[in-house]
This record gives sequence, C-alpha cells and structure tokens, in this order.
Amino acid sequence: MKKVILALLLCLALPCSALAAPSVPTLNLAGLTDMLAKNKGKVIMLNFFATWCPPCRVEIPELVSVRKKYAEKDVLIVSLSLDEDTKVVPPFVEKMKMTYPVYMADREIAKAFKISQIPHNAFYSKDGQLILSEPGMADAEMVEMVFKKLLDQK
Repeated sequence: MKKVILALLLCLALPCSALAAPSVPTLNLAGLTDMLAKNKGKVIMLNFFATWCPPCRVEIPELVSVRKKYAEKDVLIVSLSLDEDTKVVPPFVEKMKMTYPVYMADREIAKAFKISQIPHNAFYSKDGQLILSEPGMADAEMVEMVFKKLLDQK
C-alpha cells in the first residue's frame, strides 16, 4: 500500500514541477527571417546574450528600461539566448524582468550573424534592412540614439 501511495504522489508531483518552469522557445534562422518580415515597419533590435555573461547582465536592465519608452507598434526588441542549457534561461528572464520576446537561438542564427562574442546587437530599419550588427555592450543612451535615428528615417 505504501508503494502505491508513493507512486501516486510521485505521479502527481511530476506534472506540477514540469509546469512550474516555463520554457523559452527555440528560434531557427527561418523563424527569425519570418519574424523580421512580419515586423517590417518597426525598428528591430536583436540582442544576443547568455545568462553567464557579466556584460549581458549589465546590458539587459538597460534594454528593459528602453523597451518601456517606445510603443510596440514602432520598436521590437528580441533577445536571443546562446546558452547551452535551456533550463537556466526562463528563471533568468523572470529575474531580469525581460518584458520583450526571448528565444533560444539555434546555431544557424549565431553562424549567420557571425557571433564571436556576446553581447552582440543587431539593428534593422523599418524597411527590414540590417543596419548595424556588432559585438559589445549597448547602454540605454546608445540604443535610444539608434532607435531615434532609425525611427526618423522615411
């Protein structure tokens, strides 16, 4: 009888623990290309990061604050995690209060953007053209300057 009760408790506990940790979807290059096409008309920033990266941990709160200043119809910030362990990303996203889309980037994406170090940021104009793609931390002032310049373009 004890074994049956223990088995039932174990069965009940497993689904709850699986539901407790939300997952972060994986994005491949085709999915990213589709997302970029669907968001033409907006200025788009792709932010490549990892949870273990100290400069990324400094940069993300800056992006969260910038995100609040722009309408969703005008600007899209998307973070792409390069972490190997997918389980560490959801608690990190929650802890950092990342209020914009976050995906696990597959290797195709990292290869396409020639990611050699992180953070790495890429900016797209409203017409969908890649304007800037470079490694290094972007503070709020720099991001806002790029957004303003790209939003002002006809």
